Amino acid sequence: MTARRRAPNAGFTLLEVLVVMALLGLLVGTTVRGIRSLARSDIKSAASRLSGAMRYLFDRASTTGKVHRLVLDFAEHKYWAEVSDDRYFLPRERETPESRIVAWKEEQEEAERRAEGRARGGRADEESGGQGTGLGVGFGSGFGSANSYDVEKYLPKPFKRKQARFQSFKETAIKPVTLKNAKLFSVYTPRLSEPIQEGKGYVYFFPLGYAEAAMVYLTDEDQEVTYSLVVHPLTGRVKIYNQYVEPPLETQVDDAGEVVDP
Repeated sequence: MTARRRAPNAGFTLLEVLVVMALLGLLVGTTVRGIRSLARSDIKSAASRLSGAMRYLFDRASTTGKVHRLVLDFAEHKYWAEVSDDRYFLPRERETPESRIVAWKEEQEEAERRAEGRARGGRADEESGGQGTGLGVGFGSGFGSANSYDVEKYLPKPFKRKQARFQSFKETAIKPVTLKNAKLFSVYTPRLSEPIQEGKGYVYFFPLGYAEAAMVYLTDEDQEVTYSLVVHPLTGRVKIYNQYVEPPLETQVDDAGEVVDP
């Protein structure tokens, strides 16, 4: 008795199809888990590096006696550090999207004014707030000249607090960083009415060992994995969570980061 040979055009059996589908499902599942694991690894690495940058700024502000800040650019998904020789005060009122637009316009006007001051009289005019370089300069060029000095420069003007000027500093320990395989999702501090997800956000670090309480969030391209970085204001310690930690939008805190009644 001879064995029956399978016809050349015979199809797959149901068992064979099920086995192939199971293998494909296993392969796809393994691939997806591998991609997610890689994405989680990239975000974890980015979170660790960002945590180190914030800790560095906390220590540097304490040792140099200058105000530092971390700049978070949500459009380019990059961050860098800036420093100021001026005194800086956090606003008492919570910032809103509208107030941030007003503050941005004021900063632009301040920058334009300083540029005009440098063009007119150099650094002396810049530091004087655009109010002239001194009576001696004006009268020294000839009292009878119509262009010897501008009277409006010496008229009383409403008091306006000088805005702190921040500038980038070149440090090998914290150069501008562009995130790869990770994105800046948002940042929240108690001075904000809601988390910032566009434009630029800031986290400030002050002399004498004090940082602005803040929560910085990183995510992947598909926003499936989120890491939360929570900054403690008194120690500068940054705690990393591999999940989204809800910001305390309705909670008020004092300068020491302690919860107070609204």
